[in-house]
Amino acid sequence: FGLRDKIHFKTFVTEVKPLGSQQRGWQVEFHSTEQGDRTKKSETFDFLVIATGMYGWPPHVPLARGSQKFQGQILHSCTFTDRTQAAGKKVVIVGGGKSAIDNAVSAAKEGVSSTLVCRSWHWPVPRLLLNAVPFKYGTYSRFGHWMLQPYYAEGPVARWFHGTCAPVKWIWWRVVELMFRGQFQIPSNMVPQDGIDTDLFSGGQILNYEFRDMLQDGKIKALSGAIDKFTETGVILTDGTELPADLVIYGTGFAKNYDIFDKVIQEKLAIQKDGLYLYRNIIPPHVPDVAFIGSEVSTFNNILTHAVQAKWLSKLLKGEMKIPAPGAMDKVIERERAWKRSWMPPMSSRACIWQLHMMKYHDNLLTDMKEARFRKMPNCFGEILMPYTAADYRSLFTSSRSQ
Repeated sequence: FGLRDKIHFKTFVTEVKPLGSQQRGWQVEFHSTEQGDRTKKSETFDFLVIATGMYGWPPHVPLARGSQKFQGQILHSCTFTDRTQAAGKKVVIVGGGKSAIDNAVSAAKEGVSSTLVCRSWHWPVPRLLLNAVPFKYGTYSRFGHWMLQPYYAEGPVARWFHGTCAPVKWIWWRVVELMFRGQFQIPSNMVPQDGIDTDLFSGGQILNYEFRDMLQDGKIKALSGAIDKFTETGVILTDGTELPADLVIYGTGFAKNYDIFDKVIQEKLAIQKDGLYLYRNIIPPHVPDVAFIGSEVSTFNNILTHAVQAKWLSKLLKGEMKIPAPGAMDKVIERERAWKRSWMPPMSSRACIWQLHMMKYHDNLLTDMKEARFRKMPNCFGEILMPYTAADYRSLFTSSRSQ
């Protein structure tokens, strides 16, 4: 296809703007990142695809007061790329997500001390349930999906079943929590406030037992709280606890940035405090000729999700399917936004989050493409109880490759 000739490597996009004057398409301005070549360039395109990933730039670093006088080093988890950076140092890690925990483990292997400071804890999820059954069997099947908060577009019969079986579902998740507490030997002061069926959509993380074992051995110390201020030689928490530190690492994620669009386009995108709501997490109803692939959606199998999104968009661009008018898309987005806000924890990325509801999200994309949703049929047992994997969607891509 001559694809390589169409790729601009080592290139930084500075701005994208619609052509205007009754013209369709976009003008993309960019420059090379090679040293000595900062010449601004511009090209026009019929359609724009934003595929920059969920968390690109900038890093979110909520520095406490007094950081300027701190004599140690302050890093974000994206710049803590080698655990030897912690060698011989007293390390404080801020955050409770997967990156923060990984950083705490790495720092403990090289540093003098490793202390994790977190406002609220999240449920760890084992790769093997009861050290025997793969995690995916409990969550990636249609049965596992049925145990979640019901999807807003479920029919009346499904809603009735969900309501009738709500006590059973509640017991199910409390048993899962007890099982995970036992497997990870979670101390009482680190038990998450949210139930696992909710927490999985905001901070649930699949872990091995390395953090657990280091915590029990005293190689890692975990404290509930937040940094109030820096001193020259460490930090002081909001409860007055003083921690000596040579290195502070923020495992606090990334912020979203839409500055390549001008203010007019950003207003049309209608960016909310909890993220950018799009039709199918791909199309902004009021900004034509642009799509977001893999940058405004998060599931537990992002590679598969992004591939299905790309297939959906290719069919749209080739005229093999149609999408609703902007007003109809707005109504779908409004219902989805209300549904998510009714039960998902508040967070800046809530608009993007599907996580264990990814099967329903994939079903929506397949329905739009007039492809079969139930990928394991006629095996009814497999369709209900077996986990869905990328292999179940293979025919979507092998058929197009052979054409």
